[in-house]
Parts: sequence; C-alpha cells; structure tokens
Amino acid sequence: MSDVNINGTRLPIEELHFSFLVHKLLTEFGFLESSRNKIPIDGDGSVMPLFTYPAYEYLNSIDWSDPTPSKIFEYGAGYSSLWWAAQKRCIVRGVDTSEDWTQKLNETEDNVQITYEPDLDKFAQTIEKFDTQFDVIVLDSKVRFDCVDYAINCLKDDGMIILDNSEWHVNTKGKLDECADLIPIHFHGFKPIHVQAETTSCYITRKFSRVPFNMIPMGGTMRETIDVDRPRDKIMGLEL
Repeated sequence: MSDVNINGTRLPIEELHFSFLVHKLLTEFGFLESSRNKIPIDGDGSVMPLFTYPAYEYLNSIDWSDPTPSKIFEYGAGYSSLWWAAQKRCIVRGVDTSEDWTQKLNETEDNVQITYEPDLDKFAQTIEKFDTQFDVIVLDSKVRFDCVDYAINCLKDDGMIILDNSEWHVNTKGKLDECADLIPIHFHGFKPIHVQAETTSCYITRKFSRVPFNMIPMGGTMRETIDVDRPRDKIMGLEL
C-alpha cells in the first residue's frame, strides 16, 4: 500500500480509508450521538427505529403517507413508534408490556395509540381490538412467534411485516418463510448503539408496490450520469 501526505504527515492509505469509514459511521450515520444519548438517532439528529442501517435506509426512502397515511401496528412499541408517527406521518397503533413506556408514547403524538398488555397470553391477539388491516406490522417484542398468524390475518394485501433481529428469532422467521405470499428481504448490518452486526427482515406481499424515492445511501453522494450508463449502442455517440 502507498502512503499519502496529510499536512506534512505521511499515513498509509489503508489508515486513511479506515478513518474515513469511522468518521462516516460516527457522524453521517448518527452512531456517535446515538451512543452518547442512548437512543437511536440518524445523521440528521432525528429519532429513528432501532433497525439495521440498511433496513432504515430502505424504509426511510419510501413515502408512507401517499396517497393517505399508512396504518402501522407495532408488537413492541418504541422509538420506531415516534418515527413512524412524526417523521413518516403514519397512524400508529401497537401493544407493549411496559406501562411507563406505553404512557409516555401515548402522550407524544396524537396519531399514536399504544395498548398496555402485560399478559403474554393475551399479547398477540391485541391487534384484533382495532378491527382494521394494517400497511405495516412490526414484530419487535418479547412475544414474536405467537404474533405471526395474527399479523398475517391483519395485514393488507399490499402490506409488509417487519421482523427485527430475525437471526435470533429463527422459529418466527421460519414461520414467516412458510407463507407463500410473503417475500423476505433481509437487511444485514450495524444499527445504532449496538456494536455487533444484526438483521432486520422485511416481508413484503406480492402486491407490495411502494417504490423508494431516494436512492442515495447514507454516507453516499450523487454523481452525474456517466456515458456507460446507457445502451451500448449509444456509448460515446457511436453506433455499435
């Protein structure tokens, strides 16, 4: 590897690359402020779900309020509830086993309604009390496996089920994998605060049609279209 000169100091190029990567993770991804505040924060300083960064990029690049606000149900409420409600302007419903956390969330946004249910035997069926179908259902609670059937029954035909930490909850993942109408997309990577790579899985129905509006990744840049990004017979204006 060659060295580079930085203000009179010579550094191996691999050390420079490593420092750039660390800087992007700490600042542009928001990892530093997340660790300092012990809450998931993105590079803009906004609260984000405690999902892997690749999953967050994908979900954040979709307009969930067009043409009408999406209905979200969360098994296990949290900072993601605030993100869905405030940042994505969705209607958020959910259930949690923490009474204090439930009360705090219900006092934050008008479009958030979380049910407190400490009885794990009744936890999964809580979704039925809302008597509606949801665009997105999140499985991120103490009870996950028992919630799958209820989630599938209450999911819209063009909806999505999100299973966080699917690498830990292999039985829940297996049950979702068995559903022929769901297509799994596994987002592996780091997430705020945590120091190990994890997996957030999004299961989309075959009718799911929401398209990301922003393809610039976190820490990335926009570049002009280059000549080779066109049909081969048009490259450099030559007929091939």
